[in-house]
Amino acid sequence: MQSQRQTLAQQQRLSLSPRLVQSIRLMALPYVDLREAILNEVDQNPALEVVSDPIEKTMIRDSDPFTDFPLSSAADADDESDEHKDFIEGALHRSQTLQEHLLEQIGVLKIDQQVRATAELIVQNLDNDGFLLAAPEELPGTGSSQIIGEALAVVRSLEPAGCATSGFHESLVVQAELLASEYAALHGVRDSILDASVLILRDHLDTLEKGRADAMLKALAKKGDTGIRLDKQQAESVMDVIRSLEPFPGRMFDHQPDTWIVPDVYVKRGDDGFTVTINDEEIPVIGISPFFMDLDSTGNVSGAPANAPDARDFARESIKEAKWFMHILSRRNLTLLKLVRALVVFQQDFFLYGPGRLAPLRMKDIAAEIGFHETTVSRAANGKYLQCDWGLFELRYFFTNSVGSAQRGYTAVPGGVSKQNNLHSQESVKEHIRRIIEASGSISDQKIADLLANRGIRIARRTVAKYRAQLDIKSSFDR
Repeated sequence: MQSQRQTLAQQQRLSLSPRLVQSIRLMALPYVDLREAILNEVDQNPALEVVSDPIEKTMIRDSDPFTDFPLSSAADADDESDEHKDFIEGALHRSQTLQEHLLEQIGVLKIDQQVRATAELIVQNLDNDGFLLAAPEELPGTGSSQIIGEALAVVRSLEPAGCATSGFHESLVVQAELLASEYAALHGVRDSILDASVLILRDHLDTLEKGRADAMLKALAKKGDTGIRLDKQQAESVMDVIRSLEPFPGRMFDHQPDTWIVPDVYVKRGDDGFTVTINDEEIPVIGISPFFMDLDSTGNVSGAPANAPDARDFARESIKEAKWFMHILSRRNLTLLKLVRALVVFQQDFFLYGPGRLAPLRMKDIAAEIGFHETTVSRAANGKYLQCDWGLFELRYFFTNSVGSAQRGYTAVPGGVSKQNNLHSQESVKEHIRRIIEASGSISDQKIADLLANRGIRIARRTVAKYRAQLDIKSSFDR
């Protein structure tokens, strides 16, 4: 019989305090969700009250809550160091976007560092459907063809499977191949239904046009000797496999709202430059309840019995939490202001001259400029929109990857844009394509690529086709 005994062991664990979780969640909220979050907090904490509500048009009291309670006091009350906050924010990843979800999986894989870096670069160049925005070999710093191939295999095998492909057809083939390979690895034998699904998707996609097993069998028979032998029951099984696949794997992570988009920030141009303003038109102003603030020097609540320590403790704790919430609300707005002001500085030519002058810009550059962790910048930008003279733009629009060119392109730097490298942003290239099509009508993708080359922007015809599709512009034949 084995003996049992107790032992002591030290372990280091990373734990998130409720305050930090609340801070991180509030930072990520867009304008359309912020009002609800504030009102929910008021409902849950009796020490908080609505001072004024732009929608209700009802003044609760006249004093300014931020005068009654300086935000600096809330910062002083916070007993957690800034370094610890930065570490926590850097360690916590939200899985709201496809890119974040894939990067999180890559982070735990034991793979070659160059393959990892290339895989991360590929992930950062996927559209909302999970497809490649540009051919991997066109991306700067992707390494050899072998490294690219290994990185593509890594990304395509992640969940959701079939990302980093050229379109829905290749994605379906990759997903079917992964299913077949996983089955063979698990059972030590190939599955004929899965193998047939791969062959049909890869070589005979047109036989699936009607979406029925009998129609697929007839279409295969007309093709002659395809090497595929299926009875009706097997054909039904093949159709079930194909129906289980996701032609647009990234769409499950597309959280675009179905309602009207409301800007979180306004950027207005004036005689003295640009001004950045937070949209607070429907955001209620909150403050500390006078009853809870009415504490004397001994900690007694006016009107409360002397033998009511529980009531005093509850009041103190409620006030503490209310001050913390007001602090992180102010911190959220300040972070958003700093972020957009930095964008105006780095992307000055965009705000002066329009989308055609959008320059390549990385989040890490903005993070370094404003003194925040890169994940804080990502969280602050996620799902939020900016209104300026050129229209309504998602903040992530301003963080754009680069496309190679023969001539010197634009790079975002503090104070504006300098011509110092051979790169153009993807969005500026799309703007060039849009203008060419508007001016020339039914011009082919190859001709567009040729015209772009004359302007010093060298991209492949297939890249033009992808960018054109992302602009919701039909092919020259359909136009």
